[in-house]
Amino acid sequence: MKQLLLLILFVQAALAIVLLLDAPASAQQSPVEFVDFGMESQFPEGMRFFGTINSSVEVEDVRVTYEVGDRHITQYNYLDLVSTPDNPGFITGDLFVNTNSPERYVPPGSVIKYQLEVLAANGESYLSEHRETLLLDARFEWDTVTDGPVTVYYHGPVQSRAETLAAKTSEGLGMMGPVTGAEIETPIAIMLYNNNAEMIKAVVPRSATISRELITEGQAFGEENTVLVLAGRSDIGTATHEITHILVDRASNGATLVPFWLNEGLAEFGNLDKTISYTRYLEWAVGTGRLPTLKSLNRAPGDPNLTLVGYGSGRSAVNFMVTEFGPEKMASLLAALGSGIPIQDAIPVVYEISFEELENRWRTSIGADLYVAPTVTPTSSAPTATPTPGALLPLTLDEIAAAGQATATPAVEPTAGATAVLADDATATPASSGGGSCNAVGNNGPAQATPLLGISALLMIGVWRFMRREERTKISDK
Repeated sequence: MKQLLLLILFVQAALAIVLLLDAPASAQQSPVEFVDFGMESQFPEGMRFFGTINSSVEVEDVRVTYEVGDRHITQYNYLDLVSTPDNPGFITGDLFVNTNSPERYVPPGSVIKYQLEVLAANGESYLSEHRETLLLDARFEWDTVTDGPVTVYYHGPVQSRAETLAAKTSEGLGMMGPVTGAEIETPIAIMLYNNNAEMIKAVVPRSATISRELITEGQAFGEENTVLVLAGRSDIGTATHEITHILVDRASNGATLVPFWLNEGLAEFGNLDKTISYTRYLEWAVGTGRLPTLKSLNRAPGDPNLTLVGYGSGRSAVNFMVTEFGPEKMASLLAALGSGIPIQDAIPVVYEISFEELENRWRTSIGADLYVAPTVTPTSSAPTATPTPGALLPLTLDEIAAAGQATATPAVEPTAGATAVLADDATATPASSGGGSCNAVGNNGPAQATPLLGISALLMIGVWRFMRREERTKISDK
């Protein structure tokens, strides 16, 4: 028995010695050493990947493979290599990826996951470790404030504002998590810009004319979990509006089936600093019989006035749905949309009433005419629809002139889209976490009218309300 124990101990010791002797040999088996590599932000122009490699085998190419945020698209491209004459084994390389165009835009605050791969002449390939780097705006030195899952990046003497913004945004997440059914643990980065000149360079690139005439107060990017916010009086409202867009994106699995009125309505429902202007536009639309149907608000209207009416309609409709049926139903609706069910089919499943009945219940709650489906009258040429209460009627120039109103209308920025595409000559391959194309939509902040044109719109609403009071006075005099 004693001899058997000694034999076992001898074998264990021998194995330990073999492992110890073999470990350095295994470490030296790879002929490629990754001396240094990384990613450097050069935002807003782009990002630079770099690497230094020491190789005892002939190197043909060095490829960088990277993924932006949760886009689930793997992209790759090749470093421009330079050999060192004094030491042929050492090779350095660089790759600049342009992100300063609508097609290639990557928002600041995005996590970039990347890895180098050496392709040797012997047909072998050698992989580096995976790394992650946050893409920050290279124009500024950033400080941070964190509250729960929210981290606000700021620069300059605005720490107090950043702390308030982080606290309020975290509060908004807690409020809207149950309403949307989205998880709220995944970190969200908020990039706080101090003025419009800084913000113009950070948002999705657009024409110089649009940049001069419009101010973007915020943009949200769901797949990158980042929000851009312009500091100012409305930054709390903008930030809480935008983080709700991210929650909607999470709850619906990034579905494109979430209509404009529901998406913006939820974002405004989660806005902790709501503006009254949407209520005024909604009142105007109800009072003049121009309230669009929810079905017609699948996308943002082309007319700026009606876009603002759309925001007001969405906020009012979502408030009615959550108050009347509870937040659980709203969460179920977003989950249904995320599974690919169109909203006209999802509402009967979730709310057990038709889309039309839901809309008319909401219309009744705000004193609007009920929506009646148009009747089609056949003719010898083409069918024509008979206008019905609730149909969308445009404001004509004659009506504006009759009310003593200027013809200018408030300008608002249409929702911008930031769609990620491949780098130059890159090839998309399925990410390890799953396939699927990237649809990183950048939702703009709450729609705002420009000062001069916004005043004209408010005057239009004021004239309409004055005329309504005059009509009521005449009726009472009679």
